[in-house]
Amino acid sequence: MLIEEVSGEGVRDAEAVKEFFNQWSVYHRIVENDYLYHRSVKSALVRLLDDLGRPFSFLDLGCGDAAFSAELLKGRAVTSYTGIDLSNVALDFAAENIGKIGIPHSLHCGDFMTLIASIPEAHDIIYIGLSLHHLAREEKKFLFGELRHRISMGGALLIFDPVLTPGETREHYLGRWTDHAIWSWQSLTSEEVDRAVQHVETADFPEDLTTLNRMALNAGFQPAKILFMDRTDFYALMAFQPLQLSE
Repeated sequence: MLIEEVSGEGVRDAEAVKEFFNQWSVYHRIVENDYLYHRSVKSALVRLLDDLGRPFSFLDLGCGDAAFSAELLKGRAVTSYTGIDLSNVALDFAAENIGKIGIPHSLHCGDFMTLIASIPEAHDIIYIGLSLHHLAREEKKFLFGELRHRISMGGALLIFDPVLTPGETREHYLGRWTDHAIWSWQSLTSEEVDRAVQHVETADFPEDLTTLNRMALNAGFQPAKILFMDRTDFYALMAFQPLQLSE
């Protein structure tokens, strides 16, 4: 197992994102209460990986503590796991969580926008969980292109992220997201909800599906297959597969 730390600054405020996700106790409670629909996302991912029917490598961008991925990958034929995250705190937990399931793995500390070029091998599965929306639009376009060069033919780029409804503005999305969190996140204190809202207002820049599909097509991916979308139209799990050379 390898943990690497690489310095570098992104265009966006990487430190703000890093600081929020160092607050693991709050984030864990959000996940445990399924406020971000991780249970449904996991079920959809389990079906996809079972249908794959062969051993696979797994690249986890913005892996956090890797608890979700470790649970997903446990008992499956994973040839290697590579995780990248901004937070050393998160990666300390990731080393423990991935270590428990006994698969070859490496962990890298830094911004995946700058580290992706140093990941030379192709991967069968690339997963981005609730991290793509932290990028500016031009960064998203760049990342799609980089990932197309680092995914195996027959593999899949899996993105779990907030999405705008057709024609929706970021401001409208943030307003309804904030209203929903204040109303439904009853297991958190008002201060904790306020902290989450502040993070979303400063660091979240979701796109609509049409925009994401355009980026994907321009990079050489097929349009997204929607594996899951929550009942409140906040989040979607999308699978992008590489275009065949003849397509």
